Amino acid sequence: MTWMNIRVNASGQRVWVGGFNLLPYRQRDARRARRRCVAGWLVAALGAAVGVLALAGWQIGERMHFDALRRVAEHELAGMQAPMAEHARLARELQLRHQRDVQAEALSVPLVHALALLDALAQVSVEGVVLQQIRQRAHDTELLAMSTRPAAPALWLKQLSAVHGVARAEVIDLHPVARVDTPPLAGGPGLMEFAARLHWEKAAEATARPDDARRAMVQKASVAEPRARHEHMPARATRPYGGTQ
Repeated sequence: MTWMNIRVNASGQRVWVGGFNLLPYRQRDARRARRRCVAGWLVAALGAAVGVLALAGWQIGERMHFDALRRVAEHELAGMQAPMAEHARLARELQLRHQRDVQAEALSVPLVHALALLDALAQVSVEGVVLQQIRQRAHDTELLAMSTRPAAPALWLKQLSAVHGVARAEVIDLHPVARVDTPPLAGGPGLMEFAARLHWEKAAEATARPDDARRAMVQKASVAEPRARHEHMPARATRPYGGTQ
């Protein structure tokens, strides 16, 4: 043992007095173990470095591949900018044209109603009724007329309610007229001035061909005329009809 070969001199220092190692293989085994450990750590570090390098190389390759695809896509999109801009312009024009068509259709609905009403007035034949004024609105029409017969307004209004597109018809005012304010029609007895209102259906349901509207009006009028002769005159309104256009 090494501690048996060491002595301490008078000054307190340790002095080697000689000797030899009886178990030299332990040092050799220790050195071999250290070398194996270092070699294992070196192999592990080398494997990790190779793995990191492989991963970095794969990422670089993928990035280069994606960059190449991006450049190809950008080149193709650059060639498609003009067609895409033209497509966007045509889509905007088509949308604006559709909006104009919808607005034109909505604005033409009162005109369609007025034409259908004028066509029906040309076909209606009721004695004693003279039309004085027509006031057309978006969803209804007001009529101002004069009558010399008590039952004529009801019969006239029933025939107009048969016009295609009319949802309902009503008398909104009815009052007698003094003879001094009457036109040449005032010769007969029972001269009255009345106002009627026609309520129209929706635009999509009210549009039809004039021939169909005329046939429907004539058929309904032929059925309604015998019944209207036995009906009473509508009740008088307390408030006179005011305002002319």
